[in-house]
Amino acid sequence: MASLILTSDVLSVRLESRRLEVVKRTGDGPGAPHEKRTVPLHDLDRVVAIGQPSITIPVLTKLMDLGIPCFFVSSHGRWRGAVMGDNNLNARRRIRQYEQATDNTFCLGMAQTLIYAKIRNSRRVLQRLAANRALTDEREHESICNELKHFAQRAANAENHDELRGIEGIAAARYFNRLSGFFPAETPFKGRTRRPPRDPANALLSWSYTILLGEMEGIIRAHGLDASIGFLHTDTVNRPSLALDLIEPLRPAFADLLVLNILNHKILRPEHFEINPENGGTYLTEEGRKPYFMVYEQSMKRRFALKAGESHTDFRKVMETEVCKYIRALELNKFEPFFLMP
Repeated sequence: MASLILTSDVLSVRLESRRLEVVKRTGDGPGAPHEKRTVPLHDLDRVVAIGQPSITIPVLTKLMDLGIPCFFVSSHGRWRGAVMGDNNLNARRRIRQYEQATDNTFCLGMAQTLIYAKIRNSRRVLQRLAANRALTDEREHESICNELKHFAQRAANAENHDELRGIEGIAAARYFNRLSGFFPAETPFKGRTRRPPRDPANALLSWSYTILLGEMEGIIRAHGLDASIGFLHTDTVNRPSLALDLIEPLRPAFADLLVLNILNHKILRPEHFEINPENGGTYLTEEGRKPYFMVYEQSMKRRFALKAGESHTDFRKVMETEVCKYIRALELNKFEPFFLMP
């Protein structure tokens, strides 16, 4: 199954029986040539609409009827929301979710487990990157990895949310400081900047987190949960807090490694990014999105084993598993480790 990516050069998406007809502009100007293709609905798992492609109401209603989520992202990578059918309304589950959201013991326990996994995965990313390179500062690298191990243990035993967020913030700063050494000279990473991202590296990190967020929200809603009720990002307004929570362990393990792969292999180069004159932010161009999503899909579908001898999985199955773990915690008081990178 596949994702259909629609960008602002899409002139129309129409419903034709059991297929979508996608008309795309292939040149500039009013008389620019068009490219038309059809996409069978049975081949689709999700649709991502970037910018302002022209999508008809019959298309959106058909996607809802079939349970195919359509995610909306601005051309600058800002999450807008999702349209999907309410085919799995589960009042009892949502009531339980709302009840547990007010239980500080439950929320803290979930958040401890989540941030432990995130920091542990950050450390694993650095270890994996170092294994493929001859480091000139091996001692410093090892020191930072040891610090992250210590921060992960502290996170697992934090006494409240404020302490946990403080540990997470310090660990993230140390991690990103070390991660900067693995970016190529053409697209350097000099520290995390957001809203807006100030360079191509940050633009691609923010973009990847947003796309990952959309996928997680779709899975959450498909399981009858309220995506706005989280346990870590509890004070976030007008954002899918639970989706933000559950992607935390996947940020380093999936998104950060994806960005490094794309930039180090020069799949995207500086010319694939542009500076917005209004806010000075750097963003991925429309020309850069096609190669980006090709690699994104390949990474999502890559098979791997969590432990030696276990059956193989992929990141979409990992995301599904993370949501199911949260449900078991809600309904059975069964706390399980979140995704730990092998």
